[in-house]
Amino acid sequence: MDVTVVGSGPNGLAAAVTCARAGLSVRVIEAQPTPGGGARSAPDPEYPGVIHDVCSAVHPLAYASPFFRAFGLADRVTLNVPEISYANPLPGRPAALAYHDFERTCAELTDEASWRWLLGPMVQRSDAATAFVLGDK
Repeated sequence: MDVTVVGSGPNGLAAAVTCARAGLSVRVIEAQPTPGGGARSAPDPEYPGVIHDVCSAVHPLAYASPFFRAFGLADRVTLNVPEISYANPLPGRPAALAYHDFERTCAELTDEASWRWLLGPMVQRSDAATAFVLGDK
């Protein structure tokens, strides 16, 4: 065995694939019963039919990842994208919900103008922002 990768999360699996494609023999060791590390999902034991995130929940750059695209993973891996990415509980008021849809998020916020001012420019230039975050330069 040339390489042993500890952990089958996204980074561990990326390292294993990269090494294997370079001709090295690779073993991946995972302590959990299912692969995926902090990015895995599992059925909720209390609510039949509900899939929940075991650790992390929102992976907005997964499909944009150069590594993800290089191996055509979008054709072979299902990425569940929730309608609501996250919620912010507020004392004495309903929680603020961040929908996958920016316009819907803005429409449901009390202070829509501030949210648009803060995040609107990044949403309008999402391709450039993604390239900047995922770029190697």
